[in-house]
Amino acid sequence: MTFEEKIKKLPRAAVWQEYCGFLDFTLEEYMQTQERLLMEQIDLLSKCELGRRLFGDTPPRSLEEFRRQVPLTTFEDYADILLLQKDDALPAPAVIWLQTTWEGGSFPHKCAPYTAAMLETYKNNTLATMLLTTSKRKGHFNVKPNGRMLYALAPLPYATGLVPTLLGHEITFRFLPSVREAKGLSLSQQNELGFRMSMKSGMNLFFGMSSILYGASRNFQSLGGKAGSSGLSLRKLAGFSPVMLYRMLTARYRAKRDGTQVLPRDLYKLDGFVCIGTDSARYKDELEAMWGCRPLEVCGGTEPTCIGVETWSKNGLVFFPDACFYEFIPEQEMLHSLRDPSYTPKTYLMNELSANQNYELVITVLKGGAFTRYRVGDVYRCLRTKNPADELNLPQFEYVDRIPTVIDIAGFTRITEREIRSVIELSGLPIHDWFALKEYDEHNHSFLHLYVEMEPGSRQSATLTREILCEHLGIYFRFYDGDYKDLKKLLGINPLEVTILRTGSIQGYETLYGEPIPHINPPHENVLDLLRLYRQGPDETEAKEAAP
Repeated sequence: MTFEEKIKKLPRAAVWQEYCGFLDFTLEEYMQTQERLLMEQIDLLSKCELGRRLFGDTPPRSLEEFRRQVPLTTFEDYADILLLQKDDALPAPAVIWLQTTWEGGSFPHKCAPYTAAMLETYKNNTLATMLLTTSKRKGHFNVKPNGRMLYALAPLPYATGLVPTLLGHEITFRFLPSVREAKGLSLSQQNELGFRMSMKSGMNLFFGMSSILYGASRNFQSLGGKAGSSGLSLRKLAGFSPVMLYRMLTARYRAKRDGTQVLPRDLYKLDGFVCIGTDSARYKDELEAMWGCRPLEVCGGTEPTCIGVETWSKNGLVFFPDACFYEFIPEQEMLHSLRDPSYTPKTYLMNELSANQNYELVITVLKGGAFTRYRVGDVYRCLRTKNPADELNLPQFEYVDRIPTVIDIAGFTRITEREIRSVIELSGLPIHDWFALKEYDEHNHSFLHLYVEMEPGSRQSATLTREILCEHLGIYFRFYDGDYKDLKKLLGINPLEVTILRTGSIQGYETLYGEPIPHINPPHENVLDLLRLYRQGPDETEAKEAAP
């Protein structure tokens, strides 16, 4: 039976058990499932070229041997096989090849093979997400066939593009816009078209990247007319369903009467609201205020697939036991390994974690996947090791950010030292040294802050230098991501800020802390100390321009 047939014909408890039953696991049962699936994956790997490269002549015979024998890996360890899409070297044939950004790599994209079994798991876990986003308590859900979903995520060949195709085989949804209508549109165009369609026909579900959802919500008045204005033109009203027309006119009347703004919650009554992406935790309160419905967060990526979802309480992610085998590098071990690439950090398993600690995620993709003991580059915080209020005996997590050597802005850009150095060199500007931080504005939204120190004796205007640097970096970002040009329009943020530092400032960091300053994300408290000591320039003009 399809998912739609199941929710129509089977007892609700049976549907819940099939897709969300893992939430009833004890930690011991969870680990048993993980180990069983890992040993199946080891068996598949042992029969292919990739596995022989990882295992040598002797495949691991136990979980302990696997962790002792197999090294931690990064994409460079797979590049020659995956970039050439060498199916015969993999543990199982790929049904589809997906891609994602390779931050700091020698090629513009990373490739990831998805097997038939991986796609089945991805589909089932996405359906679990559909149940949970409409859930108010354990065992409850309100998924309706023939619903309308505004889908604000990137299309294929990115992993998020799988969702409309996989769900389309299981339940009747009308995606706004449809896959056919979205073809050839940029993400911003797709999002705007979907929003306009939803204002006419209504929608039940909203699924998208948190930053995009926030930007779309913020631009709500520009899509539906200014709040509190006298009315809508007949041309704009054409095509509205009676229900949406009534809601629109009623909301605008109240806005004009009360001097308030029309918000999405005045027009839409959502059954479910799903968000994904960097900084989701920072957007969720604002999204809830605008929509009257708290988003359910999911997590994953191209390499790990869909790996985690919140429960009905929407207060922490639980990792699906059948997507990947999970290991965790404690934060201090991660930092040590980033400073010293020859150091092998220790990893812990799900049943060895501590609450309120940050961990870098390490995955082994199950069901014939390629990535084995793979450092994804994502950092999660273990919020708690169990949740008695939800009768949950499994750890729950919060997505923190990319690892410190990568700056991710709103899920659009992933910038490393290599990229910024290249842009600075191409600019030809007399920059002596620099460092970059991911910072947050007064609305708690992220941006890239580049601090630069000019060559001694440079007479170039600091103001002009800032403008040129912003332009050069903007050109790079637009090349790097086709939707960068729409960041300000979509999100209402300026993604880049440049500050000119007094000559000698960065050398002063080494004097203060006894080590060179990291070019990407040095400790924020250290940067504040540096600015307090060195932001005063030799004259009033430089002092003003050097202030952060």
